Amino acid sequence: RESKFLPTSTMYRLFADGCGAPPAGARVVYVDGGWDMFHAGHVAFLREAAALGDFLLVGVHSDAVVNRHRGCNFPLLNQQERVLSVLACRHTGDVVIDPPWYLTREMIAALNIAVVAHGTTQDRNMDDRDPYEVARQMGIFSTIPSKHALTVDAIVGRIHANHDRIATKVEKKMVAEQQYYKERYRL
Repeated sequence: RESKFLPTSTMYRLFADGCGAPPAGARVVYVDGGWDMFHAGHVAFLREAAALGDFLLVGVHSDAVVNRHRGCNFPLLNQQERVLSVLACRHTGDVVIDPPWYLTREMIAALNIAVVAHGTTQDRNMDDRDPYEVARQMGIFSTIPSKHALTVDAIVGRIHANHDRIATKVEKKMVAEQQYYKERYRL
C-alpha cells in the first residue's frame, strides 16, 4: 500500500526542535542505522551513544539500503517516518539522511566526528567489508553493548503472533482513513 504520508519542511523543523549544528569544539559522536519501528531499545542506545561525547549525529539509512541488508518487507516505516522518529528523540543532535553504508575518512573529517559508535544488535553485511573499517583504523570506533531485548524482529514476532486481531484493526483504520479523506477532501 502506497503511503499517503507527506512530510513538509515545517514538519521536519517541528520534529527537529532542539536539533542544530554542534557547538564549537564539541566532541561529535556518530551512529547510524535503519531505526525501523523506532522503539525503547533505540532510545536506550542513543542515550548511551550521546554520553560518549557532547553532540550526537545520527545517520538514517535509505529504504533501499535497509531493504538490501534486512531483506524482505523491510523497512516497515519509510525513510521520512524513520527520520522524524530519530529527530524527535531528545538525545539526537542532528540527523544525516541517507549516509554511506561504509564510512569514509572524508565524511568523518567533514562532520568533525570524534567517535563512531555501533551497537551489538546489527544488520548483516552483504559482503566481507566492515562498514566501520576506517573508524577502527583511526582508533575512534566504540561498541555499545545492546542491553535491550526489544528489537524490530521482536516487534514483528509480536505482530505475527497477533495477526488476526491486528489485521481486523488495520482494516477498520483503513476504512476510517478512506472516509476521512473522502469527507475532508471530497474525494
